[in-house]
Amino acid sequence: MRHLPYRRALGLALALAMIGLALPSAASARRQIDYPYGYAQVWGAMIRLLRVDYGFRILDRDPEVGYLLFEYVEGSRAVNGSVEIVRTGAGADSRVRVVLQVQAMPSYIERMILERLSRKLSDDFGAPPPRALSSASPPADSEPEPEEAEEETRSAD
Repeated sequence: MRHLPYRRALGLALALAMIGLALPSAASARRQIDYPYGYAQVWGAMIRLLRVDYGFRILDRDPEVGYLLFEYVEGSRAVNGSVEIVRTGAGADSRVRVVLQVQAMPSYIERMILERLSRKLSDDFGAPPPRALSSASPPADSEPEPEEAEEETRSAD
C-alpha cells in the first residue's frame, strides 16, 4: 500500500507517453538524387519545372550558391519548399546532386517532383553524357540511372 502513489504516478506518466506517441507529429522529409547532367542544365530545368510547369512562386534563389526557395501550393494550402543543387565529383565523373525538401508534406511529394525533373532533363537534353569508364563501372551500353537517397526525420511541434 505504501507504493500506491508511485504506481499511480508511473501509470500516469506511461499514459501520457502513449498519448504523445499516438498524436501525429509534423514530418520533415528530404530527398536527394544525383544527376549525370551539367549544373547549368539541372539549375535551369529545376527553375522551369517549378515556375512554369507547376506554377509555383519562387521566393528566393541564388544560382552561384545553388539554392532556391519556393512555395508549394496544393489546393488552398501553401507550404515552403527548398532546393539545393550541389556539384559533386570532378572532371568526367562530375555529377549534380539535387536535394529537395517540402515542409510538412509527405515524402511522396518530393519523390514526385524529382521524378518529373528526371523526365524533364531527359526530354530537354537527351540521354546524359556517358561516364568515364573505370574498373567498377557498368558496361558502356547500359544507361546510367539517377541515384536516389532519402533522409527522413520526425520532429514534434
